[in-house]
Amino acid sequence: MVAVGIVGASGYTGEELTKLLQGHPEVELTALTSRTHAGKKVNEVFSLPKNLDTTFLEPNIKNLKNCDVVFFATPNGTAMKMANELLDHDIRIIDISSDFRLTDYKVWEEWYNFKHVAQSLLDESVYGLPEIPNQKSKIEKARIVANPGCYPTAVILALLPICNTLKKQKIIVDAKSGISGAGRNLNTEKLFSANEENFQAYAVKNHRHYPEILQTLNQYNNDLDILFVPHLSSMTRGILSTHYISHQYASIEDLQQTYLDFYEHSHYVKIAETNSFPKVSEVNKTNDCIISLHTSSGTSNDDVNLVIFSVIDNLVKGASGQAVQNMNIMFQFDETVGLP
Repeated sequence: MVAVGIVGASGYTGEELTKLLQGHPEVELTALTSRTHAGKKVNEVFSLPKNLDTTFLEPNIKNLKNCDVVFFATPNGTAMKMANELLDHDIRIIDISSDFRLTDYKVWEEWYNFKHVAQSLLDESVYGLPEIPNQKSKIEKARIVANPGCYPTAVILALLPICNTLKKQKIIVDAKSGISGAGRNLNTEKLFSANEENFQAYAVKNHRHYPEILQTLNQYNNDLDILFVPHLSSMTRGILSTHYISHQYASIEDLQQTYLDFYEHSHYVKIAETNSFPKVSEVNKTNDCIISLHTSSGTSNDDVNLVIFSVIDNLVKGASGQAVQNMNIMFQFDETVGLP
C-alpha cells in the first residue's frame, strides 16, 4: 500500500482527490491537512462516498513524515516551501499547483509576482502530462511531478499531434471553464458565485496558464504563439476549449487518422467521430479528454481552416484525476487504477 498525504485537502481539488483515493485499492490515506479546518473531522467538512474516520491536520513535516507521496492541492507558493524537507525524508511529491510547472524561475516570478524559493528543484521536476510522447518513463522515475493546469491540459492535448507540423502563427484559444475552476476562495466581486446564471471572460491580457501552454508547444515548434482567452461559466465543472488554426492538411479524415494514431495508446484521450461536437457532460466526473476536428472555410493560405474542440472535467483530468494517473505511473500501477 502507498501511504498518501494531501496538503490542502479541503478545497475543490483536495476534496475530489480524497474521493478518488478513497476508492483506490493500493492507497492508504495517511494524512489530510487543512489550515482552515485543522482539528475538524473530515466527514463534517465534506461528504464522502465512504466514512473516513480521521481529522484534518496542520500541514507540517511531522504530520506528513510517514507518507510515501504527498499531493499538494494548495494555492501557488505552498509546495515550494515544503518540497525540500519532504524530499529529504524520501517523500515524493505531486504538485497540483503551479510551483514546478515552468522550467525558468524568472518566467515563473514574472507571471506569479513573487519569489520562487525552490529554484534548484525546477530542473528535476517532471511535467505530469502522461500523453506527451516518452513522458511516462520520466514520470515513473520522478521525485517531483508538476501536475498540469486545467486549461493547459485541454489545450495541449488538442494541439500536440500536429503542433510540430504547423507553420508560424498565433493560434486562437477560446476556453470556457466551470465555476469550480476558480476555487473555493473565489473573488465574487471580480467574478460570480456558483449557481448564478452567468458567463464572462477574464484575464485576457495575462492568464498564468499562457506561459505553461507555450512552454510545451515550443518544445515541438518554436514558431507558435497563442492568443489565450479564458472564460468562466456558472456550470459547476468542465472545460470546453476551442482552437482556431491555419494548417495544411489533405483531408479532415486524414487528420482524424493522425490523431487516432497519435493517441492509440492513450487510454483517456478519445477522438470523436468526424463533424461531431463533444459535450462537457460527456466527460463529467471522468478522466477523459474528448477531441473533435472540424474543417473551416478560408479564402487564403493564412486563414483559419481548422477548428479543434476539446473537453475535459477540470477537477478530474484537469486536476485530481490526472494527479492520480501520475501517482499510478510513479508507483508502477496500471494508470487506470482508482480512476473513473
